[in-house]
This record gives sequence, C-alpha cells and structure tokens, in this order.
Amino acid sequence: MQPRKYPPILPSAPLPEEEEPLNPGPGPGPSTRRQRPGACTTCRRRKIKASDLIAAFCDGVRPKCANCEKRGVRFCVYIDKVKAGPEAMEVLELLKSLPVGEAFGLLNSLRENGDPATVLSVLREGDAEGQSTFLGAEARGFLPPRNMLELELMANNSKTFLPLRRIDAHVLAKSDLLRPMRRSIEANPMGPSFLVDAASEGRRFPPPVSPRRGVGYCDERLHSLQVDFWTNVMVTNEFTAQVISLYIKTDHPILGLFSPYLFITDLVNQQRRFCSRFLFHALMYLGCQMYSAFDKDAMQFADEFLQEAQKARKEEPDSYSSMAGAVLLSISLIGNSKDHAVLFYAKEAMQMGKNLGLFDDDEGGPARSNENMLKEDMAARCYAAWGTFNWNVLVSLFYRQPGAESPSSAPVLPIPGERTPARQEGDMGEGFPAGEELLGTIFPALCQFWQIIQGAAWIYTPTQGRPPDIFKMALVEHKFRELIAWAEALPLPLLRAEDQTHHVILLHIWLHCAILDVFRPFIGKPEGQRPRLTTFSACDSSPDAVYAASVAQLKNLIVEYRSKFVESTCSILWHTGLLYLANAMLKDASDPDRRLYLMLCLYGYESLSRPFRISEVIVQGLLSMTLKETDMTGSEAQRIVDQLKEGRLDSLKQDFEHKTRATFMVDLDLALKHPEQARAENLADEFENLALFRDFLDQERMEI
Repeated sequence: MQPRKYPPILPSAPLPEEEEPLNPGPGPGPSTRRQRPGACTTCRRRKIKASDLIAAFCDGVRPKCANCEKRGVRFCVYIDKVKAGPEAMEVLELLKSLPVGEAFGLLNSLRENGDPATVLSVLREGDAEGQSTFLGAEARGFLPPRNMLELELMANNSKTFLPLRRIDAHVLAKSDLLRPMRRSIEANPMGPSFLVDAASEGRRFPPPVSPRRGVGYCDERLHSLQVDFWTNVMVTNEFTAQVISLYIKTDHPILGLFSPYLFITDLVNQQRRFCSRFLFHALMYLGCQMYSAFDKDAMQFADEFLQEAQKARKEEPDSYSSMAGAVLLSISLIGNSKDHAVLFYAKEAMQMGKNLGLFDDDEGGPARSNENMLKEDMAARCYAAWGTFNWNVLVSLFYRQPGAESPSSAPVLPIPGERTPARQEGDMGEGFPAGEELLGTIFPALCQFWQIIQGAAWIYTPTQGRPPDIFKMALVEHKFRELIAWAEALPLPLLRAEDQTHHVILLHIWLHCAILDVFRPFIGKPEGQRPRLTTFSACDSSPDAVYAASVAQLKNLIVEYRSKFVESTCSILWHTGLLYLANAMLKDASDPDRRLYLMLCLYGYESLSRPFRISEVIVQGLLSMTLKETDMTGSEAQRIVDQLKEGRLDSLKQDFEHKTRATFMVDLDLALKHPEQARAENLADEFENLALFRDFLDQERMEI
C-alpha cells in the first residue's frame, strides 16, 4: 500500500504581540486560540437578524467599532466582563459585607487609588494600628448609598451618579428656600447674598430687585442697536439690549436655535439674512417674561411683542430664522399659560425644517447639497435644524402634551460645534459673543442627549411601533446604558463642580429626569416580581433601585440650583426637575424628608411665578395631588396658593381672570393610565374643592 500524500500545511499567521501564548516554547502547552474581543451592544442586537451576516462580527475597536462607524451609530456601547484577580474579589467581598458607610469609604479609596492591592494594603495597615482606615460617608459630609446598586453606579459611573452631599434637613427647613421669594427679598433688599454661612442651605445670589443693576450686555456691539428699525413697540435701545442679553446668557446655550454672533451682527447692522422681524419679536416676548424677574415693568411689553410676532409670521416666508422664532414662541406660550398654541408652533417649526430640506432622508435632498454653501449659512441651518429637533423631543417626553409627537428622525446635518475627525477646530464653532463659548460645548452634548431620548419614544408614544413586551425591559436597560455612556463621555467643562454655570446643572437635571421617565412604567411592582437588570452585578439591581438613585441625585441638584443660581428665578427650562421631584416625593411615603422636598419644589415654582404664570397652575395641580396623597390640611395648601397670588404682577392680575390652558401632564404616574385626569389644568380645577373638603374632614375629626 502506498502511503497517502497530504498537501503541505502552511504556517499560520503570527498572533498580535499582546495575544502570543504564555508558553511559546516547544512541547505541549495551553491552547493558543485567538480570542475575539467582546462585541458592542449594537452588534449583539443586530446579530439576531439572520439576514444581517455582517452583524455577527464586531471587531471590538474602541471607542467605536467598524460596524457602528459604517452605519453612523452615534454611541458604541460595550459592557465589559472583567476577569478579576484575588485582590479585586477580596475588595468586592468587603464592599458586600462592610456597613454601608464604611463600604462607601472603601469605594472612595478605590476610586482614588485605582488598584485593589493598594487599597487592601492601606486597609491592613490601618487594622494593625487599631484605627478605622475608612471614615464613614456621613463623617465626610456625604450620604452613604442606600443599596448595593447605587454603590455600584457610583463606583463605575461617577460622572452620572456622584457621591451625595449631606443636606441637613433642619437647616433646609429653616432656610429661605422654603418661604416666598418676595418676602425673602424684602427681608434683605440690599444685601449681596442671602447667606452668611456658606455651609447652610439657601439662596447665595443677589436678589433680582434692581433693574438699574441690569444683566450686562452679552456683546458690546449691542451699544449700537437701533431698535426702532425692527419694531413699533415703544421700548428703549438699552432695555432691548438688556432683554436680548439675558436670553443669550441664560437660555440660548441650552436651546441653540441660531448663531448668536450672526444674529447680533444682522440685528445691529439692520440686515435680514440671519435676523428677521419674526425672530426678533418672538425672542423679545420670551425675554420680557424672563426680565420681569428683574424689572416688574418688563411684562407690560410682552403682549405687544406677541402680537407683533404673530403678525410678522404671516408676512414672512419659511426660513431658518422663522424656525427659531416658532420654537421661541412655543416656549413662551407654555410659560404664559397659553399652551393651546404650543404644539402649533413646535410642529410648524418642524414642518418648516422639512420644507427647507433639513430633515430630508433622501441622499440627493437639499440637506445634502451643501458643498458650495457658505460657512455662515451652513451654521444657521444646522442650529435651526437641531434646535427645532431638540425642542420637539423635549415636548413629547417631558411635557407629553396631547398631540405631541417625537420627530421620526434626527436632522441630516452635522451638529454645530461638534468636533469630529472630519471637521477641524473652528469649522463651525467660532464667532460667539463674548462669554458665550459655552454654546459650542453644551449644545453639541445636548443634541446627542436628545438623539438618545428620541430612540425611547416608544415607551410613551404608541405610534412609534412598540416592541413586544418580552423585549421591553432589555431595551429600557440598553437605553439606560446609552444615557450613562453619554454622561461618562462628557467633557470636563460639563461635569458637576463647584464653579460650573447653571447650564451644567440643568443638563444633569434633565439627565436624571430622563432616567426617571425611562424606568417609570416598570417600577412599583411587588418585590418578588421586580424585573432584574442583567448588566449590573448588584443583587438588588432593579428599575426601582435605579429610580431611587436618580431621585436622590435630583434632590441634590434642585437644592444646588435653587441655592446658587439667580437663573432659578427667571428661566422656565429647569422646572422639569421640580415637577419630577415633586411627583417622586408624593409617591414615596417611606421617605422621612418627603414633605421637606415637596415644599422645596412648591416654593421653587413660587420663585418662578412672577415671570411665568404657569407656575400657579402647576402648584395648584401638585397641591391637589398632595391633598389626596398626604395629610396636608386644606388651609395650609390654600396659604401656599395665596402666597403665589400675592406675587402677581399688577399688569397681569386682570389676565388671570381668563381661563388658563395647561394640557401637559402633572401627575406623571396617572398619565400612564388616565392622561386626561393627569393634565395640569384639570388637577388645578380640583384644588379648591379638595381643600374645602379636607378642612371639613379635619374639623369633623376634631369635634369627634
């Protein structure tokens, strides 16, 4: 028999250097099979589609794999399974077994050192000397985590879930944050601050009582403004410049509807390329509401600017500045309890964007044909497109106005100010007025944030094509992971710190409100029936635990925002945090500080009630819920409402006699089942009857 001749076997390609076998010498040894890096979550999901063979292979490149890069996926999320050594396992066991306060101290040490072996050596040295190596969280001025999931979140996602600053309940109860803003101002009309002791809770900004102090111009070119070119409303150049500056400094870095530099250039030079009568009057309508926190006479011009804006809109064609003006009107009408037109202008802005090709998915559409477009025109269209998209997503999620719809897709335009390898520094981020560089940092981050939220629209909007029930929890957990990944990738200027602007705190308020919304439909189940989050190792990882962790973060954020920033009295954008925290407190009877934080939210609305009359409607709605859920007396609830009415501006007292419109949701849990009953205006209508009935019952009990 002839021996078989086999074809020669060629040597295999060498492994990469970091993947060479541990024992490369001759002789038998362990298997040298090459390990494929873990796939990202997007590729894992797509792998289940039999028709998509490419999805089965993820190259594991970070920060973005080749598949995600090819498909234009914005966030490529990896969930790592770390092979822990003995030291890491010992630290993990200590975290499980130590009292929560000491475990939190151990966690802080681990975060500072980064090496489990170093942490253990320090711990053993302390034990040998008979000393407590890790101080309890409370001794360091922090609250210890209440459960293991919160501890895990703080350990692995410290930019999203910061260690919680301890807030003394007794100090907070005595602070001016729980009394009317007007009376606090009258008690100290000239002082530079409401506080002497910086460790106490309370307002630490000058009271906005002197219009002569002003807000400072955002751009020196506004000294050359001639306002009579733009409007027939009898206002001075100085007043107009102050109002515009207040909006540009306060709300515009969040809304990003236009380039401030281009807008002020045309405003001062009386050009209509990046400014228009409609945009000017819409901005002044919102600005007058905001400025009334400083100058009570500002509100008398608001209705005139509204009428002129509505007239100008009928006369002007669709444009980028008209889109921005429509969004500003939508915001203004919410604050002024005229939200019957809120959706009209929000949707009109979206429709204008579609007409102008900003939301066109066609590769050959006008949104793609920008090769020969001037940089200034490109900036204007990008700001208008993304500002309009962001606002419509916000309305559909946070307000859940009847008839509101989340946009079906994001703009097919680059995010203005976003840095990518294809766009170098200065391509679209330059040209801001003095002090407004923050727009180029915070607005791109918010565009990414609202893109993530837009992908969760199916949770609350049936028309978005809800997935089967069996997959909902997994998709919600993935959305939560996306939000965490976004927050952990924020640049340094957008992280919470002592010297940050109010815009940064607002961004984190919105982040935790979004987390509450994502998990709201999945909480409240009996403990044995709660779904488990599969990508966390904590034994108590559940939607309820995440919800509680974000509520705790929101408490600190609201106290900080109300204490530090005068913007808490003149901007309506942050009130979502008040509404969500108040709802959480009303539904959590086990929280010992429940009443304290509820009052913090109610008086937060009181501080906003002067410029925004919608605050009174929301407070009445929340008090209706309070009378149903707690033992608050009708007299106390009526006293809070009366305090809001005392702060009404004289120019608006007659206007309050008319029926207010507020169709957005105030009772967020009730909105899941009975949206009509959860509306702000319907809950507010119940208030007087509930207050009278509660007092009647209390009187009956006393007589018995």
